[in-house]
Amino acid sequence: MNQNHLSRRKAMQLMSLTVLGSLAIPVSSYSGTNYNDFFDEETGTIHIKKGEGKIGKIGGIDLISKLSKHQTSGNLGCDEATLKPGFLGAPPHLHKNFDEICFVLEGSVTIMVEEEIFQVNAGDWHLRPRNKMHTFWNASESIARFVDIYIPGGHEDYMADLAKLFENNGRPKKEDFTLLEQKHDIVYFWNKLPDIMSKYKVHL
Repeated sequence: MNQNHLSRRKAMQLMSLTVLGSLAIPVSSYSGTNYNDFFDEETGTIHIKKGEGKIGKIGGIDLISKLSKHQTSGNLGCDEATLKPGFLGAPPHLHKNFDEICFVLEGSVTIMVEEEIFQVNAGDWHLRPRNKMHTFWNASESIARFVDIYIPGGHEDYMADLAKLFENNGRPKKEDFTLLEQKHDIVYFWNKLPDIMSKYKVHL
């Protein structure tokens, strides 16, 4: 059993605890969220209470960051997201060095991996492997709430940087995404975006 396998096993154990704790967090917890940046220092045991986390907004997503790589020895990062109806969660993209796991808490999320489409409903799990182009959207008329887990951690830093671009009603520019690609593990496929938006009637 190699060291990589051990790390993944440990990460999966941490992930399970994360999801169980997230199940009790209602959508209304965005109001009164603790704005303190409690991700700066590595800690031991962690208890994230209802409504706590770093909040942000990315297009049609309301985001609450829950765990960072600094708190999990680099094994995982974790965000909770609420995606509005009709919104695409991200432009088509891929990551070279980490996997993403989605656990849907409420509603349903449509996930595309390469050319394959998955309807991921409340209670379902979905793995988006590294090195495969993917995107996701909410095709329903209700909100979708889900937990995204990054193994190993680090993608939560990208999400935080992206959320900053939307502060004060801002909208990212093309050059902003170029800088994000240079700084983080993400490769965008902008040429795929128009067809997806047109075919599935979604928008950013």
